[in-house]
Amino acid sequence: MNYYLLEDNLIQQKRIQNIIASCHVFDQPAALLTALRKDADPKIILLDLEIQTVANAGLNVAKMIREFDILSPIIIVTTHSEMVYMSYQYQISAFNFIDKTQNEQQFKQRLLSAVAGAEKQNIQKLDNEQTAVVSLPNGQKHERVILNDIHYVTCNDSKSHILTVYCTYKQIQIRSTVKRIPILHEDLIQIHAAYVINKRQLVSMDTATRTIELANKVRLPYSKKYLKILQGLLN
Repeated sequence: MNYYLLEDNLIQQKRIQNIIASCHVFDQPAALLTALRKDADPKIILLDLEIQTVANAGLNVAKMIREFDILSPIIIVTTHSEMVYMSYQYQISAFNFIDKTQNEQQFKQRLLSAVAGAEKQNIQKLDNEQTAVVSLPNGQKHERVILNDIHYVTCNDSKSHILTVYCTYKQIQIRSTVKRIPILHEDLIQIHAAYVINKRQLVSMDTATRTIELANKVRLPYSKKYLKILQGLLN
């Protein structure tokens, strides 16, 4: 397991290296991005939010990382706890957030706990089934998403070409059609003119209300013509 840290404060660099001795340390985003692109092995990435007095630099770096690496856990280590909410807007799927202002014992415990959790996630994702990736069409581009992270896909209007992909930690908007989604992977099943679900997330169905329930407790309507397909998935 490889560890990478983006931090431009020497004191904080040493502080984290005292806890994670094998950590590769960078103080420049470009150098970190180059190293990450060359490393195909499982890794954990630690990012400070403020780099060279730019408060949201770490979030911008995380967004660039997600363009070529959607699997590696990202742990935010920062004094700017008030900016944590922005990570959801940036859709970086941060694994954890560590507040630098904690005392040494608390900081060490939180960091070691976060790293242990990230290591466990990496080990689980080494399973091919866990790491299956779907390339979602988005106009002229594609968005790469881990299959198991997808819960369902929908559009607000059956004629709309803008879809929302609901994932475990984020929502993605893509320019495509509902009919194009099921052909991307056999686990993506259309259940309604406006809904496609990941069959791995299906928990139950209610024929009285003609709805299904997913693992995240979301209930969605299904069309009568998909009834037998859904029954087959649950049997």
